[in-house]
Amino acid sequence: MITTKKKSFFLVLSLLMVLSACGGGDDTSTTETVEVAEEPAETLDSPATTAAPAPEEKKLKVGLVVGALGDRSFMDSAKRGFDMAVADLPIEGDFIEAEEAERAQAYANFIADGKDLIIGISFSEAGRILEAAQANPDIQFAIVDMVVTDADGNLVPNVANIVFKEHEGSFEVGYIAAKLSKTGKVAFMGGMDVPIIRKFQTGWEEGALYANPDVEFCTGYAGSWGDPAKGKEIGLSCFEDGADVIFAAGGATGDGAYEAAAETGNYAVGVDSNQDYIQPGTMITSMMKGVDKSVYKVIQDTIAADGQVFTSIDSYGLAENFVGATWIVDETNLFSETGPADMVAQIPALLEEVKEVRAKIISGEIVAVSYTHLRAHETRHDLVCRLLLE
Repeated sequence: MITTKKKSFFLVLSLLMVLSACGGGDDTSTTETVEVAEEPAETLDSPATTAAPAPEEKKLKVGLVVGALGDRSFMDSAKRGFDMAVADLPIEGDFIEAEEAERAQAYANFIADGKDLIIGISFSEAGRILEAAQANPDIQFAIVDMVVTDADGNLVPNVANIVFKEHEGSFEVGYIAAKLSKTGKVAFMGGMDVPIIRKFQTGWEEGALYANPDVEFCTGYAGSWGDPAKGKEIGLSCFEDGADVIFAAGGATGDGAYEAAAETGNYAVGVDSNQDYIQPGTMITSMMKGVDKSVYKVIQDTIAADGQVFTSIDSYGLAENFVGATWIVDETNLFSETGPADMVAQIPALLEEVKEVRAKIISGEIVAVSYTHLRAHETRHDLVCRLLLE
């Protein structure tokens, strides 16, 4: 501790009056003592210089469980949103990249580490998150691409559920593809044949039919999220069959479809992330899916909950600008700089059409039907006619 002592200074004034010998007289002395008090110096203990220490801000401890990174699509988008949250928000974040067989242990590790929020990416995590959430009711969980329910069909009190209207965004890019197609035939390549990918396919075909009721389709499923060779095989087969634009919704498998388009002088549409850069001049646009935005937002929501667990279903579509063509979602259009002149010339007018289509979907004037809502035995032509009449 540093302190100061009060000091006193004494000023002595002596006046001696000496009378001249010839005048005579007495010697007189006058002494005046003046005490001057110095202002006390500030010390490290002084309230003027030392405020009470501010309480340390409590940081939310977040764990993210992801599949194989490097797909430049779905998983990379989730990690991108997590990284943004770590940079921007008061959190401590860790992630585990794990194969499916390792993910149960990944959740257990995060629980043991005292995480406040644990996020699983993909519908495949529903069972593991259900088990972990029910066993740890004080921990907040979140899942992307699925709604987790218990054995009675009820929402789980400590699970935030995030889903997307992929069919709306796919409708948008399907419309673009059919308008730019020169052959009148477009293709779809799916990774796994599961309901969520069927939503992409359904929206794609609806949008293409809305643009051109006579459009034809070629479709293939690879059975994998990570098999570019199979994706390329499907792409080459569809291009040989007369298609000239392919939409790939299959994670890293889609890279093969894009290669097939580039090698044959045809075109492609990317998925989930902005993939327009992958094959410049080939990629017309990408169907954005805001997994990154949703991960960021659920972290924000958990911070706002201030320690209280919650359940929710957040469904993101065109209205929230979480899905749709890169042309609108992030206002980029690399194809306008790298595509052939005859197609590029169509983009300004086509962009305005797409904006009108988007507004009609948001207002309900156009109903982009999810795969699970298709009527039994309804053909795509029947569907588009019904949509136009409703």
